[in-house]
Amino acid sequence: MKKLLFLMLTVFMLINTSCKEDFLDVANPSSVDEDFVFGDASEARKVLAGLYDIWHDLDKRLFYDISSVGSDSENHPEFYASQGRHIPEGLFASEYDINDGNHRDTWNEAYLIINRSNIIMESIAEKEEYQSAVASGKANDYTHIYGEAMCHRATNYKMLIRYFGDVPYFDYPIRNTAQTDTLGYTMRDNIYDREIAALKTAVPLMYRLGENNVTAETFSGTYGDQLIARLAFDAAGFQLRRSDFDYSPVTFEQKGIEGWGAKYVRRTDYKEYYKTAKDYYLKVVNNPGSARLIESDERGTGFNNPFQRNFQYILDLEVSPESIFECGYTRTQNSDWPYSFGRPSGGGGSNAFPCKNYGQGRINSSFYFGDFDSSDMRRDVTACITANSGAATEKLINFSPGSREKGGLANNKFDESRMANPYTVKQRQSGVNWQQVRMANVMLNLAYAAAETGDEATAKTYFKKVRSRAFSAANQATKVNAYVDGMSGNALLRGIEQELKLELAGEGITRFDMVLFGTMPERIQNMRDTMKAMIDGMEANGYYSFPNGVDISSYVYTKEVNIKDVDGSLNYLTTQTPEGLSESDPLYPVLVPGWRGTSDLWSDIADTKQGHIAIRGMYKYIDPASAEGLALLADGYSLTDWGINLVNNRQQYTDDLFKGYPDGSFAAGVPPRYIMPLSGDALRTSKGLLTQGYGHPSAE
Repeated sequence: MKKLLFLMLTVFMLINTSCKEDFLDVANPSSVDEDFVFGDASEARKVLAGLYDIWHDLDKRLFYDISSVGSDSENHPEFYASQGRHIPEGLFASEYDINDGNHRDTWNEAYLIINRSNIIMESIAEKEEYQSAVASGKANDYTHIYGEAMCHRATNYKMLIRYFGDVPYFDYPIRNTAQTDTLGYTMRDNIYDREIAALKTAVPLMYRLGENNVTAETFSGTYGDQLIARLAFDAAGFQLRRSDFDYSPVTFEQKGIEGWGAKYVRRTDYKEYYKTAKDYYLKVVNNPGSARLIESDERGTGFNNPFQRNFQYILDLEVSPESIFECGYTRTQNSDWPYSFGRPSGGGGSNAFPCKNYGQGRINSSFYFGDFDSSDMRRDVTACITANSGAATEKLINFSPGSREKGGLANNKFDESRMANPYTVKQRQSGVNWQQVRMANVMLNLAYAAAETGDEATAKTYFKKVRSRAFSAANQATKVNAYVDGMSGNALLRGIEQELKLELAGEGITRFDMVLFGTMPERIQNMRDTMKAMIDGMEANGYYSFPNGVDISSYVYTKEVNIKDVDGSLNYLTTQTPEGLSESDPLYPVLVPGWRGTSDLWSDIADTKQGHIAIRGMYKYIDPASAEGLALLADGYSLTDWGINLVNNRQQYTDDLFKGYPDGSFAAGVPPRYIMPLSGDALRTSKGLLTQGYGHPSAE
């Protein structure tokens, strides 16, 4: 009889099929004895490898649809009406297909991993080698594998809660349908508590990063401590909760009014969870194994950007020392980095340099121009103002909705042109890893948790540590020390929140931070107000000035240049623009904005034209009728469409951003409806154990 079993795909199959199918080289998995599969650690690792393989595919689904494009610093490139995925990303302005494959498969595959993790843990726990290690309190391969499986389970529950709210929970193997007959919702608070408690017993017996050949491409004790902290951090934050659930004995403080049959609340004892988060984030930074925050750039003269150094490790197909966990990919394996979340390329699907990069994850223009300090070395590493043609020439980004060079500013943290050995055979197979957790995020979360518990000294220490590497030595006193020391109380919390946004833009983390901090409604409204003011300013005056002193203009001045004619020694794709470069310097138009170009080694690949773009007026309005404007036109520059395409696509960049949370929602206290619906399969096969919530339709 079909029950909850069906909605979770093969997760509730018999043990031998559930834990070995597709992962072990056996002719008939169902006939193989379980003791053989876990006869030694190497066999158990094969099953773990299968879990990582599922995870690499699984978490990309809703990350692509929602997380990477649905914040006040990140958006999508296409017209709103062109893709159904824009509906959940924008907080459900209309009904959504509840049988859409990505959220249905996310649910199914998460439970597949959860059940296989439970099977692994149960089997490992019976091993004498495991029991002896636990008794002695010393890690061995079996305790580490047990901990990895535990991390898989907890990571997937964390993801399910983020997307679906309260979900079914089990921490034991499911081997038959009878075990699912009464498996309904478990309130998320109990899931957080039970997974935190389970991890606290398993993580101390895991190897830290760098021990016993453990790298950031698998879960480690370092990751496990981070996961405990992250679960507590999530548990402490604001979330949308159904009004028809009994969450007792937990009590809440509420923001705004009830809506969608739900309330936007956080636990009244939230500080206890922030204390746990603080304690375990401190365990990470005090005992990180081989992980570290990259605070200096050893690459030599001209580079000098430790923030970018982190991403260059990944582009060089090396595990970054800043990583706590990276999803590991190999070339010829389907990957979205940097195809979907990197610098766009107009190259063909194969045999191009680089091949097509679509650019799903985009950077909000008002964020790029208005939020960054002009001295912040993260700005141009985060967003690119030019795309690669795929044939050794730059193309100015176009704000008209679309893909590749269209669709607005794109993520510049990952650019295949910047790889030491680019893969030109086929698109989407670069071999670039997905860095999911890095030390800078850990430190800023630690700072936030410390500030919430009143430990402002610790909060400021780690706030400064991350911010410091974004500014030169000359700016440390004012841009880092005085900036951070001038904050306290709520201002300090908001300052750390902003720093997380600046540090992590384009990495798909900001959206849920907005939810947790309780500021999602306010930040949506502020973003839309800023976008409207920016577009109004350009329409009326040809430009808009942000409070930070930066202008965005309707048009910029561009001309194509041969970079070798400007300076044959330039490596401007891979080096940092010198600070304080004068606008009168001949290098200024090709080095500002920085971290762009096509390749520094094109002599054997490209034609000799070297089609790079010199740009003036990117951050300061230049009136075409002024002496400066006329001189640029006389020098061969052309007035080129820039912000005017924001003006021409006003709807796309204002009311269509978070269309399900229109103007007035914040003032009225309406809660943000970010929770995904359950699929028709889940509703139909649960026999009433699961019901649709959050205002989503139950009918298919």
